[in-house]
Amino acid sequence: MSVIPLENITIGGLLRRSAARYPERPALQQRGGILSYREMDEAVDLAARRLMKWGVRTGTHIAIRAEAHQETIIAMYALLRIGAVVIMINTSLIAPEVENLLVRTDAEGMLIGDGYKTLIYAADSAPLLGVLPLGIKYIGMDGAQGSFDKLSDTEPAEEPLLAGAEAAVDPQDIAYILFTSGTSSNPKSVVTTHYSFANSGIQQASDQQATCEDKFCVAMPIFHCFCMSVNVLSSCAVGACLYLPDTRRTGELLRAVSERRCTVLSSVGALFHAMLSRSDFEQWDLSSLRTGFIGGSSYPPEFFKEIEKRFGFTLLSSLGQTEATAGITTACMDDPLEVRATTVGHLMSHIEGRTVDGELCIRGYNVMKEYYRCPGPTAEAIDEEGWLHTGDMGYFDEAGNFHLTGRKKELVIRGGENISPAEIDALFFGDRRFRYVKTVGVPDPHYGEELCLCLEMAEGGVSEVELRDYMKEHLADFKIPRYILIIEGFPVTSTGKVITSKLKEIALSMLGLEQ
Repeated sequence: MSVIPLENITIGGLLRRSAARYPERPALQQRGGILSYREMDEAVDLAARRLMKWGVRTGTHIAIRAEAHQETIIAMYALLRIGAVVIMINTSLIAPEVENLLVRTDAEGMLIGDGYKTLIYAADSAPLLGVLPLGIKYIGMDGAQGSFDKLSDTEPAEEPLLAGAEAAVDPQDIAYILFTSGTSSNPKSVVTTHYSFANSGIQQASDQQATCEDKFCVAMPIFHCFCMSVNVLSSCAVGACLYLPDTRRTGELLRAVSERRCTVLSSVGALFHAMLSRSDFEQWDLSSLRTGFIGGSSYPPEFFKEIEKRFGFTLLSSLGQTEATAGITTACMDDPLEVRATTVGHLMSHIEGRTVDGELCIRGYNVMKEYYRCPGPTAEAIDEEGWLHTGDMGYFDEAGNFHLTGRKKELVIRGGENISPAEIDALFFGDRRFRYVKTVGVPDPHYGEELCLCLEMAEGGVSEVELRDYMKEHLADFKIPRYILIIEGFPVTSTGKVITSKLKEIALSMLGLEQ
């Protein structure tokens, strides 16, 4: 595949260009309603003028606490069009947690949707007004606005004001403050630019060989960097349609593909596993699917092959993180299945990479500017030469494909032996008996650390003897965990990643090792 050049373009400019190239092509679809690129571009302009009337200007920090609905996408593009900084809030967080993020990122206002699961944002957002000079506006679709004014009821500013604001936005300006998944500690606030995100979308659309004929199914949370890059901006880059299911439940996602004929489905391994585990999986018509990325945690090759076979599409392995605007490596569409299943592919175009003591370090357009107002952690992550130390461990093979072996911070050092918990977890990934599997290190007076295998059962049962016998067939003795715990209710993020720090606390408590 030819290398697509980087472009000096803003996210707002990317949408403008697609609206000019594909004015009548579908841009957004939800609940059967479709907006063309022309209609979406016009809706973004109107929302941008309303935001300006509200008091939003270039550089204003505005948070969005809303699920992936049509109004959310329009509001996000509108903020970016006038040069505001968009802070995407995890929709699972409760009000005190949201307040912490708002304060940390100097948010001046917030846009709220209806809610998520049992959370009703109009009911719990009032205390947040105290830290938001501009207040809160409602952008939901179901009318659960409470006492908050609708953005759609705000009088728009004059058109020339929008034109002036849009012209002043530079590709190197800050576009987003996104938060890391927070699986081992408090989420870090990652600052990225228009240039990084627009080009990430362009490059990943190319990696997926996407065209204006494609329809991207949003299966991941909109606040997640992976979703923003491989879905929202990739579809925009080529004038494709972004399909927004009403929920991220497995049945709704399968229905979206089957009935709305989606062609691109990207997700994390945990969600693919959940869809495959449904008793009615084989009843859905998934023949429209063409490709998609798998990201998130590591997985065994056999599971990758099962996803590709049962979904019937070309699955692309990848590696990314929020600090790298989601994308670091990708497999090619024409790579053999074995390569795609056993590696996370090659470095994406325009990205340099090397390993230092087994850790992957990268440099390029996609590297974040900083952790917001955190110079110490920023300097730890990005060295003086601009190399981002990803924390991912592995090696490049002769063909340039990267083999992921684990996370640096999760390595367990047992009696001087470095052990990757991911190697143990991979033995059980895809096993229908387990909902979650995670190995953690716990303190030991003799070896320094010991391994503890934590399991959450999904169905059936299994004895510790069976588990140990199985591991002995595949692992060296020193890699077999000393402890095995059955835990009900793993602590996980909204994307299905296990929150390692909290799981470790649970394990220590169960083992009586808190001290």
